Amino acid sequence: MCYHISLTKKDETIRKRFDISKGPLDRYKPFYHRNGFENEFIYIIKDIEPFNFTPAYWGMLPENYNFDQRSGFLKKHNTLNARAEGLLESPLFNKPLETNRCLIIVDGFFEPHSFKGNNYPNYIRYSDSTIMGIAGIYTKLEDNAFTVSLITTLANDYFKKIHNKKNKHGEYRMPLVLDERDELDWLDPNLPIQQVNTLLTSFTNKQFEAYAVSKDVMNSHKNSNYPSIINKVEYPEFNTLF
Repeated sequence: MCYHISLTKKDETIRKRFDISKGPLDRYKPFYHRNGFENEFIYIIKDIEPFNFTPAYWGMLPENYNFDQRSGFLKKHNTLNARAEGLLESPLFNKPLETNRCLIIVDGFFEPHSFKGNNYPNYIRYSDSTIMGIAGIYTKLEDNAFTVSLITTLANDYFKKIHNKKNKHGEYRMPLVLDERDELDWLDPNLPIQQVNTLLTSFTNKQFEAYAVSKDVMNSHKNSNYPSIINKVEYPEFNTLF
């Protein structure tokens, strides 16, 4: 599962990273913590507009829905994440996988780490603190709002140590962070489905770092979108997590 992300970079940094023109970033507002169930934007780059920057709502809805149906839909169908292994078999996800792929733009994400029966949120980012593109799929609703699901894959050994509790399927998961050289292929609307499937089994080669942060991340009653939410917290229960 991945329900919490950050995107703290200035618009000029994003513009240079993805060669985006100034106009599409006019609505961009950095955030330090975004909970996927909030009615707040995250930001994507769509396959049909690879040099544009689009605000979207996290949790993909069918195309014939409107945004005001989002809350009720997510209570019945949690679509914040989409499992890479079952996308083609899913009635909701299979068409967007072929025609509506996107990058979800983040510079970090939060995952829970279990330690002696308690959960401690960990912040994960590239070791050089640069931006990453997570594979996603999206829909455009009848009211022109965009909604998106973040694709997850089976965790590697590094992420198993961080998000170290299995899900209901008995699996460890991680977001499908694409290697930078694969991003334009993922956004290619003409990419054959066989190559799309190959990208679903790929992952970035860059180095990550992870550390414990404030439990405000997991408290829905607190506003956790503040700069120090991504700062390291030393918990007395342990000297180091890893």
